[in-house]
Amino acid sequence: MTLDSRGNSHFNARIKIVYNDSTFGPGIARIMELVKETGSLSKAYRIMELSPSKGWKIIKNAEKELGFPLFISVIGGKGGGKSELSKEGEDLLSRYQSFVSELNMEAEKLYKKYFG
Repeated sequence: MTLDSRGNSHFNARIKIVYNDSTFGPGIARIMELVKETGSLSKAYRIMELSPSKGWKIIKNAEKELGFPLFISVIGGKGGGKSELSKEGEDLLSRYQSFVSELNMEAEKLYKKYFG
């Protein structure tokens, strides 16, 4: 719980799903959302102010722990390269977003119960 300058409070929950020694959370989910929007891993990295090497490391670690690719990339060619979510990546992102949304709704009820 945090208090703003007027003494009002709010909550902020960061949800991570733990797989073996790795986590799937807001960071990788945001990369995936941005790739869906832009069709580009490099644009997603720029928007998030991540170096390509750091972004690539995050993705590769997640894919290794999950056991499937999150992205499908096409390099170069007519019109340039592009990236998109794999079928498994799309499914995981959708389930994660739904889970977080429902969890936040329940958390809001509990927050109001205890601090409202």
